[in-house]
Amino acid sequence: MSKSDLEEVFTELLSAEQAFVFYRLPNDKTVHCHFQEDAPLAYTADLKIKGFVMSRFDSPLPAVYISDKNHLQFEYEPSSFQGKDVEVSIDTENKISFINIVNETKKAIASGRLKKLVVARKIIQKGEVDALKLYIHLLTLYPRAMVYFWHHPKGETWVGASPEQLFSLHSNRLTTMALAGTLPYNSREEYHWGDKEITEQGWVRDALQEDLEGLFPSQLIQCSETFTRRAGNLVHLCNELSVEAPNINAKTLLKKLHPTPAVGGIPVEEGMRFLAEHENLDRAYYTGFLGPVTGENQMDLFVNLRCAQIIPEALVLYVGAGITQDSDPEKEWEETQNKSKTLLAAL
Repeated sequence: MSKSDLEEVFTELLSAEQAFVFYRLPNDKTVHCHFQEDAPLAYTADLKIKGFVMSRFDSPLPAVYISDKNHLQFEYEPSSFQGKDVEVSIDTENKISFINIVNETKKAIASGRLKKLVVARKIIQKGEVDALKLYIHLLTLYPRAMVYFWHHPKGETWVGASPEQLFSLHSNRLTTMALAGTLPYNSREEYHWGDKEITEQGWVRDALQEDLEGLFPSQLIQCSETFTRRAGNLVHLCNELSVEAPNINAKTLLKKLHPTPAVGGIPVEEGMRFLAEHENLDRAYYTGFLGPVTGENQMDLFVNLRCAQIIPEALVLYVGAGITQDSDPEKEWEETQNKSKTLLAAL
């Protein structure tokens, strides 16, 4: 189906208040759509379904999903839309609260309670949101991201362009990534990574490798060299890891890998306790996982980053920053401001 078909179907499903999801995998031109003809929320506790799953951060399973029983696909050629350089408004109260949490986190790190923690906040951008235009613009701006639009009349409406794979599982091959550290993208592709970013990303990689070694013999785990990976207007440090092994259990894998240190903390359990005590934010689907499941050992799951919830007359953006002992609270605040521009550029 053509681009015009995509726009027509999107508008029709949204106006009919049907549950649906549109998504496009990274480096692909095919946009998929699943939709429900009935209203109830459907859940999976073990990922033994076929459809698109959407999981909350603090309670990953059971996860809500939309079955692929009704499946459409569209070949989409990006248009020439240029993203807007948006100035993000500064909410002084929000900023003070965020910096206070960063300082509390640094105290916990200094005490030895934590090694690293991701602290999140939300930004409310008021104004009517043209859902279709926002999604089309995200498809155009971020060809290397998982770009999705999720709507459920008995749930919520979310949109995003995530750069981070939680894991892909195809037959006996597992791939995942360790992504951390953030700098603004520049056209010269010259980046000067500081010790803070290099150390933080190294911890994420090592924690991920250790998690995989808890499930697989170490000789089966392959890890790439560290490289700079572009994600729209930002770049991150990244390692890609892969495993080839028979009978990989997706539910066991999910319990081991979610939440990743790139969205939670190190150590994971202590990080989750600290967030529950101090973050004062319901992350909802932000930093949960999402993606298509096409069979028991066939799925592409992503961490729900660079995302927002659409509510009446506003867009609620969720952003976070990785805090270590070397973090500068003001710079971490700026990082979250920059991350919000991924979606705001598409308005």
